Amino acid sequence: MSTLLVNGYKASIYPEGKGFTGVLDLGWKADGKRNRPKRKGPTKAVVKDKLAKLAKDLDDKVTTDRSVTVLRVATEYVDELERAGKAPRTISTYRSFVKNHVSKIGAIKIKDFEPLHVSVWLVELAAKLSPETLRKVHALLTNAINRAIVYRYVNENVSLPVARPQGRKDALRESKSFSVAQTDSILKTCLSPHQRFGGYLALALTSGLRIDELNGLTWEWLDLDSDEPTVYVERAARTDGKLKTENSRRGLTLGGVSVTALKDWRGIQRAEFAARGEIVSKETPVFTRPDGSAYTAITARQEFRALLAVAGIANPAEWTLRETRTTFVSIMSHHGIAREIIADMCGHTLKTLERHYRKVLAPVHRQSASVIDAVFGQAAHALAA
Repeated sequence: MSTLLVNGYKASIYPEGKGFTGVLDLGWKADGKRNRPKRKGPTKAVVKDKLAKLAKDLDDKVTTDRSVTVLRVATEYVDELERAGKAPRTISTYRSFVKNHVSKIGAIKIKDFEPLHVSVWLVELAAKLSPETLRKVHALLTNAINRAIVYRYVNENVSLPVARPQGRKDALRESKSFSVAQTDSILKTCLSPHQRFGGYLALALTSGLRIDELNGLTWEWLDLDSDEPTVYVERAARTDGKLKTENSRRGLTLGGVSVTALKDWRGIQRAEFAARGEIVSKETPVFTRPDGSAYTAITARQEFRALLAVAGIANPAEWTLRETRTTFVSIMSHHGIAREIIADMCGHTLKTLERHYRKVLAPVHRQSASVIDAVFGQAAHALAA
């Protein structure tokens, strides 16, 4: 066995098997065991180089544990988010990303992880994921490595500088909106007797509220009996109860259709609560299931699709509740309501509205185009002749 100093650390190299093993003597661990990390190689020179890299990691205060993999780094990151109180649905999505996507590179040791690994992995994922899903998966990996830096597994984030490919646009499910005829049929169904989900869907279609805003709405914030019935958006069905953005806090005057449907629903809800010996208070969710619990995104979607079937909408399973919001924007826009007003009603900035709903917004210069045709039309026809 030969002893030597490697970057100031006491080390030894000795034959083992068909090669050599090198050891750095770092004294004692907190549990009283010897702290002697090892490196192996076919020759003494290779082992000495590995020990030198290990010593540099120690000087850079990077952990010497080579068992840490990319999968472990990603899993620990999601575990930490869960302990911090991140929404269960978000955690479920992240764990799915780790299982289905990060696992493809998960066996690589985090210390051996290179930008090329990330690049090849992203190109492979881009062939089957939508641009938005690809962005989220890449962000998960990048954030997980940022955490690994904090915990001194590595000293640089190799994912950060890698350019992300676009992803499959045809894998992106675009939101769509109901036609005027379809919306009319749905609202008529909402007003039919004993339709317990009618108030929910009527309010969704005529106000543009988000699903978490509808599910988080309590009777304290819904006024049906004044001269100007109004819904106030003050909280949402999120882990912390907060709204999505500051712009989301708003008050909306209700139309007659939604007021009628909501009053019918209020009667149904009070009867259901009374049958259980309970009363509806201002803290009670406006929309509840038969057992009195608030709707979740999943249970609301089930009721939504069932009502669509009653309304005669083809293929109800192809529709999602968020498309009630798209429908609201589309109908308001195509009936001449200014984009600024629509943005306020939806709790968006104008920029965000145009980014998310550009495909259903009516052209903003329709009137000016008509004027231009009227003024210059004769000249254009003369030139054509």
